[in-house]
Amino acid sequence: MGRRAKPGLVRTKGSSWENLTGLLIIVLIVVVIGAAWLTMRVSESIYLKDLEVRGEATLAVQTASLEKHLNKYRLLPPLLSRSSEVINLLALRDKEAASRFAKLIAGMSGAQEVWVHGFDGNFSVSNLVPEKALGAVDPARFSEAYGAVLQGRLGRQLVMNGPNEPASYVFASPVRSEGKLLGLVGVRVSLADVEQAWALSKDGLMAVDEAGRIVATNISGWRGRVMEPVTGTVFSEVGQDNVLYKRQQDRTFNLIELPMPLGPRPRLEMAQELPVFGWSVMVLSDTTQVRQQAARATISAILLCIVGLGLLWVLAERRRQLVERIRQDRLAARKLEERVNERTQELTTANLRLEDEVREREQAEFELQRVQAGLIQSAKLATLGEMSAALSHEFNQPLGAIRTHAENAQIYIDSGRAEKAEKSLGRIVSMVERLAQISRSLKGFTRKAGSDVSAVAIGPVVDEVLMLIGPRCKQMNVALDLQLPDKELQVKAGQVRLSQVLMNLISNALDAMKGQVEPRLAIKAEQDREMLRLSVEDSGTGVDESIVSQIFDPFFTTKDVGEGLGLGLSIAYKIMRDFEGDLTYSRSSLGGSCFTMELRLCSDVAEVEVHG
Repeated sequence: MGRRAKPGLVRTKGSSWENLTGLLIIVLIVVVIGAAWLTMRVSESIYLKDLEVRGEATLAVQTASLEKHLNKYRLLPPLLSRSSEVINLLALRDKEAASRFAKLIAGMSGAQEVWVHGFDGNFSVSNLVPEKALGAVDPARFSEAYGAVLQGRLGRQLVMNGPNEPASYVFASPVRSEGKLLGLVGVRVSLADVEQAWALSKDGLMAVDEAGRIVATNISGWRGRVMEPVTGTVFSEVGQDNVLYKRQQDRTFNLIELPMPLGPRPRLEMAQELPVFGWSVMVLSDTTQVRQQAARATISAILLCIVGLGLLWVLAERRRQLVERIRQDRLAARKLEERVNERTQELTTANLRLEDEVREREQAEFELQRVQAGLIQSAKLATLGEMSAALSHEFNQPLGAIRTHAENAQIYIDSGRAEKAEKSLGRIVSMVERLAQISRSLKGFTRKAGSDVSAVAIGPVVDEVLMLIGPRCKQMNVALDLQLPDKELQVKAGQVRLSQVLMNLISNALDAMKGQVEPRLAIKAEQDREMLRLSVEDSGTGVDESIVSQIFDPFFTTKDVGEGLGLGLSIAYKIMRDFEGDLTYSRSSLGGSCFTMELRLCSDVAEVEVHG
């Protein structure tokens, strides 16, 4: 009964987890709704702020454009009123000259109308024909500007020309002569150029005077109408002379609703004052794109939450399956436990046998390394044995010369010829140095090689091997061709082991040239980026193509029985691999064999291993 209680306990935990998962899903649904609402509000605020920044930039540009357009003409009448030509025109009342003058000023300045008006008579001349010359024909329309002129001030006045014609702005300045007011000079500027520039903007633009009247706009049919805020008014009830708008309750942004053609979508309102003229320039930016972007952000947030809920459902389902699998695994574990106990003893016995085999293999590997080191040492000693006769000659010849020079020195000393005795002693010293150098080379060559790899200069290694193999080369009359462009080049190797490889290759070359009348031996070095290729070529018989693939195999040899074990090239090949290099065979241009050692050059010069 105790065993059956465990599965029941697992099911109880699984049911609790499923109930908790259901509760979490409900909570996450609420979170999704809250996140969607929050995303909508935050994204609307962000996009409205961006729209406000762009609208303020547009507002600054268009306001500056309007102000610049009007200021250009505001200073023109005062300048003309001081002109002697204008004073003469009013004094002489020459209408033809006044007409030419008005046309010239209008053409140069771009003003819609320029006129000269006298106060004491019927003298009023414009650049326009009477049908269009409002300033000269109907001065009563500019009563406000005229009144300011009569008071001696600069007169200015906005003139509305109806809904179908752009408004005009009038600037007038009094003309005086000897303290007497003769008349005025007036300039009428049309706002059509400003409205044409505003027409390129996709946002609604308007200039509103102090009374709320729209004096210039890019919205069709609104020119001359009055902006008026309302509450709860239906836009269809808007009067012909009013533009009613509803202001939304937003503490951060000025959002208003307008009738057609801009409505019914909310617009972001921004305004900038023109204090000189008492106007306000307004920009009404469309918020449709803001709503669309906020809606897309909200949809993205909802989709992310849905994906999160899906992942949660997948995790919950996997949790349920995991709990069920654990329950089944516990049942199966009881069956496996008995089988594991049965195999444990077998595995313990097998492990003991494996441990014995590992120890045997480690011992065999140690013996193999020891035998290999011994074979390398034996190969070097065997090489020295082959060179013993030549080395004996190299030692005996200097020893005989030393004895002769010593006897001569004794005779010279006895006869009082010190200079000749000194020369004989100097020759003895040079002979002793040569013997010492040969001795050092033999000592270094015969010592056991280590396993370290360091920076080794290639020149000293070649010189050392040639010193040891030189006597044998002399005996065989070998023509040596040595080509080392740079003896200071350093490679990654070991001094003793590299000498062993080179000695082995040269010895094999000399063996291959036995009995030849004119044996030739070439040692060449070539540098290629990161590698140094050192080749040993001979004029011997070479290697038959059928056995080239076996020459680096252990115990394979082409020599007669008793002349070699077939380990020289195998050991040399392994040493080169230890140096991260390679040893290859090819046919020599001299007719025999060419063995090439590839060694890695040292990029940073390390401490060179010195032979001694």
